[in-house]
Order: sequence, then structure tokens, then C-alpha cells
Amino acid sequence: MTHFNKFFLCAALLCTALFCLPTAFAQGGSKPKITSIPGGFFVEWVSPVEVAAVHLGKGLTGSFEVMFDIPSLDFIDTQIDKKPEPVSSPEMITALADYWIVRGKPERAIPLYENSLKSGTLDADRALVFQNNLAMLYSRILGQHDKALEIIDNALDAKKDHTVLLDTKGLILLNSGNPTEAIPVLQRAVELSCQLPIYCMHLAYALLQEGRDVPARRYLDQVRDQLVELAPKMTKENKAMYDSLLSALPPIANQ
Repeated sequence: MTHFNKFFLCAALLCTALFCLPTAFAQGGSKPKITSIPGGFFVEWVSPVEVAAVHLGKGLTGSFEVMFDIPSLDFIDTQIDKKPEPVSSPEMITALADYWIVRGKPERAIPLYENSLKSGTLDADRALVFQNNLAMLYSRILGQHDKALEIIDNALDAKKDHTVLLDTKGLILLNSGNPTEAIPVLQRAVELSCQLPIYCMHLAYALLQEGRDVPARRYLDQVRDQLVELAPKMTKENKAMYDSLLSALPPIANQ
């Protein structure tokens, strides 16, 4: 059994113990720290405890994710003095959003970013990061490209020549099937970034989508060696672009 499967087995068993049993703990005086998150709770014990009627061979220590669609608060009412406060720390929001994305459930990051932006408590730099990430999630995950463009354009109003925001806008336009509109936006990102390889790759891909193989190859070739080193760490989306470029524009012998 993989570590990933063990994690969710523990979470499932834990959910049963926490919300179906009148007494959750058989042994151990430690009470968990419980944080509400979209779709469930994040439960953390600072010292080992035994969960009643769940035979795991040893006490549970550390953090466990308990997910459900309509949570019952009975356990929380009886086990801690007050219900958990919603997550509000920008650092915690960032960590939780990353957590959901890594877990393959990026849609759960969307309300985290949205609620934090609505709060009006973010500093300017953090707000731009949240707007950038939220726009990309709306485009890639929900396919709501118009909404994504609205979000990214609002961010660009505050920071006109922000390289990351421009690159994201170009990718959203690509996602929406508009490489013609994406190309000048991505060209500006390449100029501002002093031709960083990942931005050159995005521009090359947009040009390839337009059937402009010659300029696409020019941008790809000038960063081809650097992309080889970056490939193992690329996101799934970037790796797909990279593979498409390599297939369509392989290196020319004796170049």
C-alpha cells in the first residue's frame, strides 16, 4: 500500500471515529487542533492518541485530512471549547491552496483565494499572486476563460508590466483557443523577463499553434538546452507544451 493510500485510509477511519462514535478517544488526553477548510477539517494532534474502535497498531500523531461534503459539528462541539475559526492567515491560505493543488483537487483552492481576496486584508504583492493563481485555476480547471481574463486584467491594471501576470494572461488566451491574441502578450513577457526559458517556450508554443514554425523554432532553439534541464521539474501543462514543441520542432542536425 502506498503512502498516499495509507493517508486516505487513515483519513477514512478517522472520519468514522470522529463523527460516528459517542466517545472519540479511548486513550490519551491530547485534544486535536481543528481547522476548518473547504470540504472538511484539518485535524492535528501534538501528541499520540488512540482512536476508539480503530485498530491501527499504534497511536495517531500528526496531521490528518478529514473530508466530507456536509460536515457534522457534533464532535467539535463536544471536544473543544469553540468551533474552529475559518482560515484567514495569507500564509495558511497559500499553504492550503498548494496542498489541494498537489493533492490533485485544485478546485478546492479556488474558494480559498476568492475569500482571501474579498477580505481586503492582503498586501499588494500577495493580492497579485492570489489573483494570478485564481485566474489560472478558473481557466484550466473550470474552463471559464472570460472570468479568468477579467481577474488577470484587474491585476494588470494595478501592475501593468508584471511579467508573471502577462505570461498567465497569454496562457489563458491560449487555453481559450486564441493564440493570435496570446502572442503579443507573451512577447512582452519574454522581453520583460530577458528571455527566460519558460516564457520563450510559451511564446514558441503560441507561434506553433498559429502555424508560424520559423519564429517558433527560433524562440525554442535559443532556450532548448536550458529546457532540457528544466523538464523534470515542469508542471504537467508545461511538460505537455514542451513535448509538443519537441515533436513538431526537433533539433536540426549540425545546427
